[in-house]
Amino acid sequence: MLKVKNKLMFYFFQVLQAPFINFNFSLIFFKVGITKNEVGVSTLLVREKRAEGRKSAGVRSISTFESSQRLHAGDLTQAYLVGLFEGDGFLSISKKGKYLTYELGIELSIRDVKLIYKLKRLLGVGVVSFRKRDTIEMVTLRIRDKDHLKKIILPIFDKYPMFSNKQSDYLRFRDALLSGIIYSADLPEYSRSNEPLNTVDSIINTFYFPAWLVGFIEAEGCFSVYKQREDSFVASFDISQTSGEIIISAIRKYLSFTTTIYLDKTNCYKLKVTSARSIENVIKFLDRAPLKLLGNKKLQYLL
Repeated sequence: MLKVKNKLMFYFFQVLQAPFINFNFSLIFFKVGITKNEVGVSTLLVREKRAEGRKSAGVRSISTFESSQRLHAGDLTQAYLVGLFEGDGFLSISKKGKYLTYELGIELSIRDVKLIYKLKRLLGVGVVSFRKRDTIEMVTLRIRDKDHLKKIILPIFDKYPMFSNKQSDYLRFRDALLSGIIYSADLPEYSRSNEPLNTVDSIINTFYFPAWLVGFIEAEGCFSVYKQREDSFVASFDISQTSGEIIISAIRKYLSFTTTIYLDKTNCYKLKVTSARSIENVIKFLDRAPLKLLGNKKLQYLL
């Protein structure tokens, strides 16, 4: 009998034992979406996870869950979008001869092509394109129309500001766009400040942080299972961001993780958890969050 290191792995083995899982999940998800059988299993897992959570007195309680996660989803979908764009999105003012082009976009792996089209439907604007980055096929949603940027995009990012210094890029983008700057010669020089715009506490106490975090996990999170020994598997959750010390620290505190944040040579702050308590805290958060994962990460999570 294989040893199961934590609760998420227990669910993973339950899913593997289901009789209908004899095919490539990624392929099925990409072509036809989640099947009724999968929905049934995921519903069962959620019920079992909640029941287990009630029985377990040793699970660490997650800070601010009881109050902040009761929010009705409402238009918090927009906060999810901001979290997603803060992770994988970009804002640019590029020079084309003497003129400027304003653009907001997001680029994801082809595995998230359905998510890209969901974003396009939610926003009602944008152009989808495909390209290869090295050997990986990517899909991109771009918005360049100035009226669309002013009337649809700016109101979202004004209502739900980003937490990292990417917000400084947005404010520069917004000011230039609303000022009507069209010539490259008129665009002021810009250098992003390294001083953080927020503190850990100001981030986690913001009312839309839970919805934002779901979007950020969609962009920068990773759920995985790996073999630790011949008879033992471990489930893990990773999340990271370049120059993202404050954001990763806020996530660490909000989800009551105790693992140390790691800084690599590319200035990327990384957090990886494998303990049963930490994995259960991730499960609790995603089960209770005002919004759910919409893309390929949802499949990673369910498995």
